[in-house]
Amino acid sequence: MRILFALLALGSLLPLAAQTKKANGARWDQIYLNPDAKVPVNPSTLVLETTASLKPGAALDVGMGNGRNAIYLARKGWKMTGIDLSEAAVKQAQQEAAKLKVEIDARAGDVQKMVLGRERYDLIVCTYVHMVAVRSAKKFIDALKPGGIIIVEGHHAEAQALGLRPVSGGPAGYLDNQLLHAYDRLRILRYEDRLMQAEWSNGPEGKAPIVRLVARKE
Repeated sequence: MRILFALLALGSLLPLAAQTKKANGARWDQIYLNPDAKVPVNPSTLVLETTASLKPGAALDVGMGNGRNAIYLARKGWKMTGIDLSEAAVKQAQQEAAKLKVEIDARAGDVQKMVLGRERYDLIVCTYVHMVAVRSAKKFIDALKPGGIIIVEGHHAEAQALGLRPVSGGPAGYLDNQLLHAYDRLRILRYEDRLMQAEWSNGPEGKAPIVRLVARKE
């Protein structure tokens, strides 16, 4: 009987989870369609610094948004795949890529439900999509080729105290050393946990608690 109740409870949660993901996508649609929203348009500084000396290969941009990182990397010769919950953001990325005559494979969807395969990517970028990098750590590590790099950046959980809770309504950010533990199978090339200017949602003094990680699969 307990098993039956558990199954019934799980069945009731599945549609709710699907509705939550759909609602998050719609919420991000509103942001990307709002001309007054402060949406980053330039490539991530961490992406610029990390990839400056890398040989282009196959790359995955998780939470690609308007394609600011994916398009930059594609122009540098990377074979880009980008995924985002927001259909509006993906459309903007496709339009910008077409205008600049660069090729990217931009898809709307939830990367946590996708099969990424094994050893497919030389680079994975995961910026400001809080906790996805933790929940999907094993999947991302498996999807990296030997020598492949993962780049993660996002708010620390302390950002919530500054009223910087992500607009998606999800967790406010990463806990102390959470990314280090999630990617302890990789060689950590760079790790930062400090106040700095964020690409999304800076605090009243123009800074926010930010966590950055760059790691390589040996």
